[in-house]
Amino acid sequence: MRYVTLRNDSVEAAFDAATGALAGLVSKATGWRIQNRAGLGLSFKLLVPLPDRRNNLAIGTEQEPPCCTVSPDGALARFVWEQLKSVHGGPLDVRLELIVTLDPEGLTFEAAIENRSSHVVEAMTFPCLGDIPMPSPDEPLTRITCHCELVRRPLLPEFHNDRGYWGVDYPAQMSLSPHHPFLLVASEQQGCYIACHEPELRGMTQFLFLLKPGYGSSLDYRAPGDETIGGTPVHLELDVSQFPFLAPGGAWRSSPIVVRPYIGTWHKGADHYKHWLTTWLKHAKAPGWARDVHSWQQIHINSPEDDLRCRYTELVTYGEDCAKHGVRAIQLVGWNRGGQDRGNPSHDTDPRLGTKDELRDAIAAIHALGVKVVLFNKYTWSDTSTDWYRRELHTDAAKDPYGNPYHHPGYTYQTPTQLADINTRRFVSMCHLSKRWRAIACHEFEKNIELGAAGILYDEVLSHGQAHYCFDPDHGHPVPGYIYGGDLPLAAEFRALADEHDPGFLLCGEALFAQLFRGYAVSYFRVDRHHEPGHRYFDPFAPIMVAVHGFDDREKLNACLLWRYIISYEPYNFKGRLDGFPLTIEYGKKIDALRARYREFLWDGEFRDVLGASAIVDGKPHRPYSVFVQPRSGKRAVAIANHDATREIEASVKLDGDKGRLVVATPERPDAVESDDTVAIPPRSLAVLMEG
Repeated sequence: MRYVTLRNDSVEAAFDAATGALAGLVSKATGWRIQNRAGLGLSFKLLVPLPDRRNNLAIGTEQEPPCCTVSPDGALARFVWEQLKSVHGGPLDVRLELIVTLDPEGLTFEAAIENRSSHVVEAMTFPCLGDIPMPSPDEPLTRITCHCELVRRPLLPEFHNDRGYWGVDYPAQMSLSPHHPFLLVASEQQGCYIACHEPELRGMTQFLFLLKPGYGSSLDYRAPGDETIGGTPVHLELDVSQFPFLAPGGAWRSSPIVVRPYIGTWHKGADHYKHWLTTWLKHAKAPGWARDVHSWQQIHINSPEDDLRCRYTELVTYGEDCAKHGVRAIQLVGWNRGGQDRGNPSHDTDPRLGTKDELRDAIAAIHALGVKVVLFNKYTWSDTSTDWYRRELHTDAAKDPYGNPYHHPGYTYQTPTQLADINTRRFVSMCHLSKRWRAIACHEFEKNIELGAAGILYDEVLSHGQAHYCFDPDHGHPVPGYIYGGDLPLAAEFRALADEHDPGFLLCGEALFAQLFRGYAVSYFRVDRHHEPGHRYFDPFAPIMVAVHGFDDREKLNACLLWRYIISYEPYNFKGRLDGFPLTIEYGKKIDALRARYREFLWDGEFRDVLGASAIVDGKPHRPYSVFVQPRSGKRAVAIANHDATREIEASVKLDGDKGRLVVATPERPDAVESDDTVAIPPRSLAVLMEG
């Protein structure tokens, strides 16, 4: 038996029985050979460093033949090696089991390791696709990933190297979970979804593309045009790696990696991730005001360069501004001792701004106006310029394999000296797996509750900088420990402390990835004109907020409606008052009024991006627009923006399938009127066409 074949209506996968290599993978719906040439097929790679040779691999195609079995129903293939051999270290007493499962939509790859050797098994690469071609000469391939927004990078025939060319043997592109939990290898018409389906933060997954043997023309980053160059095969490889750091005597099972071809746009690929989220993601609770149509203001009152802008006793004027303009919440930044990005993780009040009682009283007074105060917090780093760090906090810094803390360059503020990066406050990443560190963070968190705040926004909760694993043996976690695995326990501890005082206390965070939405209810980030709302597509109702800081920011406000984002008003780079940009605030109020009035579409409807409708202007496809679908009735709305600064446009909108009676409303004319499928949209405005 040369090949083991798993097949159904979605895929046909052939594995070399002598090596376990994936020799062929075909999308049955389109015929695309996702793994093309059998001779370039790969099975696995195991990184097992030796004392004097770190780069020591056990390569699947160089092993003795495995024990290969197939389940009676033909839906599972198993490859088992009782012993392995490495390139530089010879025999390895390591048992490896590879399991490939066929399901109606594709394949799932899993690995299990028993390490009976005297070495650490650091990385497990499986699956490997050794030869990914374009589906046809007219279908270039793109890598699509998503953290908050879609990110696109060309793969073939153009391939951009995003790693330093001095550090890799071939041009490379890399994505890491949890920020990029899936990727799409995609043309405009079809693609392949590849993802780690692990709801818990057990470890990191790396997706690494390699263009072999390299560029044909490096000036324009193009792959060679033929199957070989100089007698060497030309091919695009994908290695999916996990990091067990499996010590001698240990056993480990990988997180499942799924591979699923699809037909259509990127949405069809992301639908696999969207469906998987529904099987486990339970969003953190949020009070009613945070789930409703509303807006925020972000205010910065101090920086690490002692830019003391506002005393605590003066904060009520900001609350009065918000009440006047119907803004529901304030995110207060720089309220802590030393200002924003100084003194972390201290959340003490700053005596130069007033007393603790004065801040508590100001918050209470603002709440009495119907405006909530959410305090900016940060627990990812410690400020290395503080005595506290030197005296105590360094103990719980995340450590690299050499015992050194992971450093972060810090942020520069305002003064010529700091903008030149001379006196910047440097940070280190803290280990969230350390219970001692989490106790310190919880103590600091309680200060927000004592001040009577309505919630916190945990800035930079999304990241631990360059730190992924902590190797400190004194933190009480396995060595190494996956630092992200401490994020949700910390959120749970925050939640428990808050619930003792106020179950409605709101936990927010910056640029949340899916797992963090289990602990934090609202995500905050920033967008620009190139933004594609990937997270909004696969998580349609998650409370997501974006910054609006232009003085006549109609286009971004239109985007907030199109993409169902909460508005965070930030005049003067969040250092001014709402009356400081009247054009933005007045148009923003119209936007929120429109989506509150038609919330059954624009807030409670499911965001479908551009699916289900098209828009034509002057005979050409038009963007941006968005489609919303009422979950119960199935009625649809299409919001279309006109970002032309001077010209009214007429957009012809076609809804897929039968449509009902149509009405249209705009921010300037919110009363819906009868319409056909062509709508006039004023300059720098939008229109919402709805099924009545």
